[in-house]
Amino acid sequence: VDLMKKRYWALLVPALLAGWVLLVYTPNAVQSVSALPLTSTPADVGLEYESFFLQPADRELALQAWWMPAENAQAKLVFIHGAGSHRNSSFFGSLDFYQALVTRRVSVAALDLRNHGDSDRDGDGLRFGLSEKWDAAALLDWTRSRSPHLPLYVMGISMGGATAIHAVADGAEVDGLVLLDPLLDTRSAIANGAWVQTGLPRWLFHLSAWAAVALHGMPGGDNGALALASELTEPILLLQDPKDPVTEAVYARSLVENNPSVRYRELPAPDNEHLSALAWRGRWGSHVAGFMLFPETVMSEISTFMNLEN
Repeated sequence: VDLMKKRYWALLVPALLAGWVLLVYTPNAVQSVSALPLTSTPADVGLEYESFFLQPADRELALQAWWMPAENAQAKLVFIHGAGSHRNSSFFGSLDFYQALVTRRVSVAALDLRNHGDSDRDGDGLRFGLSEKWDAAALLDWTRSRSPHLPLYVMGISMGGATAIHAVADGAEVDGLVLLDPLLDTRSAIANGAWVQTGLPRWLFHLSAWAAVALHGMPGGDNGALALASELTEPILLLQDPKDPVTEAVYARSLVENNPSVRYRELPAPDNEHLSALAWRGRWGSHVAGFMLFPETVMSEISTFMNLEN
């Protein structure tokens, strides 16, 4: 009997520890984010800009932002960065992107989401659009007040795409959404992100990804970005890397099948030369690298979608 008890505890303790790691520790760790400081500004690419801060409706937080006005502007765009980044996303090439937009007479507003960059932290960490949507909505309200007669678009990359979708689904008014490699499926993105960070097989994190949605309140199912975006009636431009290792193309294709308002452009698959140039990113690979790899294609699609004049 004593031997059986010892064997029981020898099996139970590791099982409980593994369960805690997979169901509690890892889902909580996924929400943590280190705020990266900004080391450059739009002035570094020759843009005039205004720094300002705003407060979201749900919390007393100071969110830091930039306004980059275009001369004789014909539209405005609010840019929402991805998880772990800020308004100058080096993984995306944000400053060059802002310059390309301003050159096309599009005024741009960009902010650091809560828990990112120079903005305040709320103690809750990443919520994959559930809380960040308030930040996007606040910036959209602010930007709408500038030249209110101009059309207003919102663009999100990766988690910023989910944030933009949640904001519009919650009532934020826009003339259209631009999504690049958007985070449409939380569980998949969590498992893929964990693989990126650790190098461990994705399947090890499937249970943790399930727990993040089912037990820790992350968006999924009816309140996931894919389901919400499928019901939007606003025009959507969806730009997707077919080989994205984090936000997989299968979910972008699913959105296209479910929502006739989506204009879909699958970008060219990165070749070996492209991937070699992106080696500094490690396992993140070509995630949100569409503008860096194919700037003319991306800008042409955006210009057509927004009806920009040459």
